[in-house]
Amino acid sequence: MDARAHTPEELETLFEDAFVLRDRAQLCALFDAPAVMARGDGDEARGPEAIGRAASDLWAGGRAYVGGARRVLQADDTALVVSIAGIHVARRDRDGAWRLAISLLDLSDPPGRENDMTDSAQALAPAMTASHEGEARWWFDCLAVIRVTAEQTGGLLSIVEIIEPPGAAGPLHVHHREEETFWILDGDVTFEIGDAVLHARAGDVVVGPRGIPHRYTVGDAGCRMLFLMTPGGFEGLVREMSVPAGSRTLPPASDVGGEPDWQHVAAVARAHGCELLG
Repeated sequence: MDARAHTPEELETLFEDAFVLRDRAQLCALFDAPAVMARGDGDEARGPEAIGRAASDLWAGGRAYVGGARRVLQADDTALVVSIAGIHVARRDRDGAWRLAISLLDLSDPPGRENDMTDSAQALAPAMTASHEGEARWWFDCLAVIRVTAEQTGGLLSIVEIIEPPGAAGPLHVHHREEETFWILDGDVTFEIGDAVLHARAGDVVVGPRGIPHRYTVGDAGCRMLFLMTPGGFEGLVREMSVPAGSRTLPPASDVGGEPDWQHVAAVARAHGCELLG
């Protein structure tokens, strides 16, 4: 997992990921050497190694952390991040990466709940998205249907069905937050992932690890494929870059004509832990 955060918002996302995946090394890498992490009850740990031990104790007790930067106040190379379950002070280092200096966590249990992890498991329920269901969006020149959300999976997985026209191609980009798996249902797609070039056809599955730049080009017949994103939450990026679909078809040419607002696209991508590279 790439521990470099390019924005305070991305740092918050990586912090949550480390808690969800229980990745102690990743968590320690997010903190400055003199950093401190404290809980609302007064317990605190200073320095990455002590913070890693404290986090392991929290995980052993079934504790989870649900992030989400509700407000970010930034002054030059210092930022205050107010999230759902904590307040963080972050600093930008000389290498341009943001790291945590102070984290104050609120992991208290609401009355009547044993712990966050147990309660989350109990809150999840079996779910099904029928073939005609799912939130349909016109995302650039494709139809995107959100099939499974992070909310349905406790933040672990999101699935988006993508229908692309012939010859569609996306810009080179990288995910710093999630692994992206592509399952080709119809048509063919050529993927460039790092130095690898993969030609995928219906039935093939391609894995794009986080931290590795990638892009794809759709074949002459168009394609239908699934984006399987782990952990979940990618649907937020899709929503902010798209519009509600007028029908479950590819968008009319009149609705996708013209050059996208790449400044807006890049800003949305950064807020969701992605980076446009070309």
